[in-house]
Amino acid sequence: MNWEAISTIAEIVGATAVVVSLVYLAIQIRQNNRQVKEQIRALRLQAYDAAGADFSALRLHVSGSQQRASVWRRVKARYRALEPDEQAQANEMLHELMWAYQNIFSRLSGGAEDEALRSIVDKNLGHWMANPGFREWWQTETKTPFTDEFEALVDEVCSRMEQVHA
Repeated sequence: MNWEAISTIAEIVGATAVVVSLVYLAIQIRQNNRQVKEQIRALRLQAYDAAGADFSALRLHVSGSQQRASVWRRVKARYRALEPDEQAQANEMLHELMWAYQNIFSRLSGGAEDEALRSIVDKNLGHWMANPGFREWWQTETKTPFTDEFEALVDEVCSRMEQVHA
């Protein structure tokens, strides 16, 4: 055998190895993409579950007693009309409500962008802030546990609701 034949065989073997490596790499990338999509799907489901649990906990809390339901109903109309103890109770319930939205907002801001979750924040937050008592309560909040970005969103929604109900 001459050196040219050996060189040609080595080139063929090398080229075959490159093709096999590329095929293997393509398979690995495809599998990785599937795993990433599945992880994103799982994270979205967790976000839905967590949001649902937050809102369910608030509904159970409000509906758990006639007195709390009465405070909830009245705070919708006018926060400042409540007695101080009722304001404290309403404050905690409204913090619970806003914390549920803050959690969703944080998931969206953290890269878990999802149209359904965005709709929950955009549409439902407006639904709640359409209640004049809720907007009144929000205006009394000088220090909140919420992020600046979320507070800006709530302020924007409240301004929009004030214009609609003016």
